Amino acid sequence: MQSIFLAVVALFLLADPQPANVVQWRQLRGLDISTGEATADLKKIDNATIRIAGYMVPLENDDLEEANEYLIVPIAGGCIHTPPPPPNQIVYCRMNNRKKAKIDMYVPQWFEGKFNIAKTNSPYGAVSFQMQVANVLPYKSN
Repeated sequence: MQSIFLAVVALFLLADPQPANVVQWRQLRGLDISTGEATADLKKIDNATIRIAGYMVPLENDDLEEANEYLIVPIAGGCIHTPPPPPNQIVYCRMNNRKKAKIDMYVPQWFEGKFNIAKTNSPYGAVSFQMQVANVLPYKSN
């Protein structure tokens, strides 16, 4: 009986691996957009591999099915409607190894990859963060 229990636990652990840092959008608000100062909590995830749930806003206009460059935001339709979210609520993303992610702007997804506090501009305005995305996964609440 104990071996069956251990086998079930092992399958559960292997089924949905979690990176060390699941990040919430409120943590990104720890960047003061007027001074550029970040809280200690936010500095902990700079240059770290994280997982964050959000909505994709594609930046490529040629293909509306897949993208390797996009923004992620905390609300569906963010950036498309005016005004866009503040810069500390937008993450500029590029997929690793020229992979492409399926675009679904109105369904939340998990984005996993290396996160950086780094300003950039997008067609939708200023962005405070960048992420090199390794995986885009269906959203399931933890």
